[in-house]
Amino acid sequence: MPNIYTTHKARIDTALFVLGTVVFIYIFITYLYSFFAPFIVGLILSLVAEPLARFLNSRFRLSRGVAAGLCLLVLIIALSLLSATIVNKIINEARSFVYAIPYYVSQMSSILNGIVKNMEAFTAIVPEWLWLVIEKTDYVTILSSGLGAGVKSGSWNIVTNIPGFMMTFLLSFVSTFFFIRDREAIFGQIKSHIPVWLASHLAIVKKGLAYAIWGYFKAQLIIMSIVACVLIIGLLITGYPYALFIGLLIAVIDALPIFGSGSVLWPWAAFCFINGNIVTGVKLIVIYLVILITRQSLEPRIVGSQIGVHPLLTLMAMFIGLKLFGVPGLILGPAIVISVKAVYESRKKVEKEILEKEILDDRNIR
Repeated sequence: MPNIYTTHKARIDTALFVLGTVVFIYIFITYLYSFFAPFIVGLILSLVAEPLARFLNSRFRLSRGVAAGLCLLVLIIALSLLSATIVNKIINEARSFVYAIPYYVSQMSSILNGIVKNMEAFTAIVPEWLWLVIEKTDYVTILSSGLGAGVKSGSWNIVTNIPGFMMTFLLSFVSTFFFIRDREAIFGQIKSHIPVWLASHLAIVKKGLAYAIWGYFKAQLIIMSIVACVLIIGLLITGYPYALFIGLLIAVIDALPIFGSGSVLWPWAAFCFINGNIVTGVKLIVIYLVILITRQSLEPRIVGSQIGVHPLLTLMAMFIGLKLFGVPGLILGPAIVISVKAVYESRKKVEKEILEKEILDDRNIR
């Protein structure tokens, strides 16, 4: 009886490698990521700054240490400017909101007056015993006991997490410097301790990951463009004066997995209903449904076409990835599928070359 492992060694090794990769990613993201977060951030920042470091090293003959220091300085300045821009934008929008508060107060007053009139009609049918229960209930105590503990614990968590955040921030920049300066030595040491059979698999997986991530972002850009067109046309139909700006803004928010266009359109529609603008509220809900159907129907197909995987398999990979890894799984799922496909095709190619070589050797012997 032939040995099953010997007969199907290539396929079994590939399956075990894929299974081990998925288990490792799950354990790392779930349990180990927080321990390595600053160093992962440092690695990502070093990869971003590596082209500049190479340019400084080759063009101006600067040492890797000096180039790493200059790259780190550029990163700090760029991040500081970006942070300052965002904070300035928030302050300006907050100032505009404060100036508009009287308008919103008058709007809410008219809405509340309408609600009070409706409540007056409702109170006529409320039993007297229910009014006694409502009057005797101490709502202040309930709210303070329920919210107070949450506010206190939340505030305490924020205060206690500040030192950890500052330490992570500092370690990220320090590790960025060392990753840039000692890049060749670090990666050389890592490669020297990886077995040859695993190195070939990792090279294929790395290529698959890069292809998947780039394809995913290209697909999201295409989907975001389609969603933006739907939003702009829909808002123009509703007669909204800032259709172009708001449409582009909601399209960007829709591309974020946690938020989506519903985080803007549903509250907007609810406000229209409360304010008595029923037609506009219905139109906003229709726009949301069109966006939802468009995204759900096109996303697997577009992502699949960009990464070279069937849309159904892409949809399954994204759903399973989301369940296993959370939001990063939307990218990791298709990336793992691409890696499996790349490893499998590589194995088939090697097996084909070995078979052709054996046939050629057999012909030469004859």
